[in-house]
Amino acid sequence: MSAPEPCLVLDGSARAGVRVGVLSGGRWVGQGISPDGALEGLFGCVEAALAEAKLSLADIRSFALCVGPGSVLGIRIAALAVRSWTALEPRPIFVWESLAGIARSALAAGEKGPFLVAAESRLKRWHALEVSAGGSLGVPFEAEAAQLNSSGRRVLASSEAAAGVLTSHVAVPHPWSALPTFFTQPGFLREEPRPDALNVANDFATWSGERHRS
Repeated sequence: MSAPEPCLVLDGSARAGVRVGVLSGGRWVGQGISPDGALEGLFGCVEAALAEAKLSLADIRSFALCVGPGSVLGIRIAALAVRSWTALEPRPIFVWESLAGIARSALAAGEKGPFLVAAESRLKRWHALEVSAGGSLGVPFEAEAAQLNSSGRRVLASSEAAAGVLTSHVAVPHPWSALPTFFTQPGFLREEPRPDALNVANDFATWSGERHRS
């Protein structure tokens, strides 16, 4: 499934920082990136991305939104903006998940499974996902840092906080630059007319220990 272009892409899932881009012709034609949270930075990034692309919001044919797991506030601010724009002019909304982006980026860079990918959660916990030896992605789960450290897996993360708490941490770049490629791959995007933040703690099982060991 591919999003009609030009597509306005929004990622407010990080604990700090927001990214917005305009995707057209399979590449970024405009971007807005801010170190601020979505509340302070999202709409300025939208304006910057549209200005660089020399487009207006009326020119956008679809929206793509990261639904996390990540900052629930940031994701919901971005989701509310997109839902408001589509209420004024109906256009399709597509979503992707942050951990899947990190995992695909790592695989594309030559990393071999099994490994875990992780992103900061709340209360010093971590969202994580396992990539198998064959490269298939598991479902997201939530765990303590100590549980990830005892998993026997490398833990790939783009968060600066990971190095201080994850003993098997491998630093990887944010997958933003690779998203235009991932958007063309089957299964990465799905259409969602009323997007909301993915809640791993409620929607998926938490860490059970043995199920992630081989």
